[in-house]
This record gives sequence, structure tokens and C-alpha cells, in this order.
Amino acid sequence: MPTTTDVIARQVAHLMREGEEPKWMQPARCIESEIDLEDDRFENDEEPETENLDAQSRIELAELNPYDKEFERIVQEQLDGGSYLGCTGCKAAGLRKALDVPTSEILVTNQRLMVVDVNGVDEIEPEWSAERSDIVRIWKRSRFLEPGRVVIAFKDHSVLALHVGLIGGKSAGKLIEALDTE
Repeated sequence: MPTTTDVIARQVAHLMREGEEPKWMQPARCIESEIDLEDDRFENDEEPETENLDAQSRIELAELNPYDKEFERIVQEQLDGGSYLGCTGCKAAGLRKALDVPTSEILVTNQRLMVVDVNGVDEIEPEWSAERSDIVRIWKRSRFLEPGRVVIAFKDHSVLALHVGLIGGKSAGKLIEALDTE
């Protein structure tokens, strides 16, 4: 009897690089906060320059150990109820855009974090990817009605909150375990 990992491995074999193995795959979506939902700056799919992190924010994040509680506090303070922090072309912006596809799933391999489109008709297609080394920290940050919410901080100082799984918060823990960036 094939395991879930075996089934995933067959589905994504064409996306794997030499020595790369899939570890985990689950539906995911970008969490749009009230701030983001009211924001019409993204109507033309172009990212505004105003999303750029200020120099002081970059220094604060760069000087802290990502596993220090102060790092998480500063990130949460900078998100300020939103779901995205970053600048044009950053990792979080790419991930945010890839999660717009209604059939997106997060795929974790031993080398990368990927978003794939599993539209059910054709073979699975890649939408976005980042090396695991691009991720400095991932943590669960549940909110009311969002138990599967996780926050991912990247080396380029960009941050994205997303929801993993369909219901509940179990999948968020599994994503964190699969990435195990510590």
C-alpha cells in the first residue's frame, strides 16, 4: 500500500532536481487581512514601491537572531495586522502572488519550499519556489478563525502570513516540522 509521501513523490517527480525528495504537500492560501482587503493598490498586479521596508526595519531584523523572541515581536509589530511585509521582487511577494491560484498547494522538499498548481486536469505545475536556505524562520501565529496561520520570514527581510490546510491548525504544525529551519 503506497504511503501519502509515495503518492506525492509520483505526482511531483517531474519537478524534482537531482537528489531532491518531496517531504510534505498541503493546500495553502495567502491570508488577506482587513488592511490588505481594503487596499486597492494591487488592482493592476503591479507591486507599489511603497511596500518597501524602511532602512530601520531592515537593520532591526538583520541584527536579531531569528530564533530570539524579540525577532518575532518586531515582525508582528511591523506586520501591524497585515499579512505581508516586503519590497518589490522579494520572496514574500512572489509567494503571495503564487498563492493567488485557487488550486495552490505548498510543497516542501529536502531542498526547497514550492507552490504548485494542482488543477487536477494536467500534471502539477510549479508556480514559485525558494531554497530552504532562503527561509530564516517560520512559526505558527494563530488568530481567531485562523488556526492554521503561519508566518514565514525570509533572508531578504520579507515576511508573509499564510494559512495552511483546509480547517484546523494541524497542517500548520506539519509545515513547520517539514521545514524545520532550526
